[in-house]
Amino acid sequence: MAAEANAYDAWFRAQVQAALEDARTGTSQVQVMQAAQALIDAKRQVEPKS
Repeated sequence: MAAEANAYDAWFRAQVQAALEDARTGTSQVQVMQAAQALIDAKRQVEPKS
């Protein structure tokens, strides 16, 4: 069980390091919420009101 924990810890640390080194630009929370709202609004226009 200790070996599994150590393996997971090493994997997790590698994932975090890779994320920290990722040079791609991120998407802001505002952009995500605007896109989500656009999808919701589009869905509401397609579905008939009950």
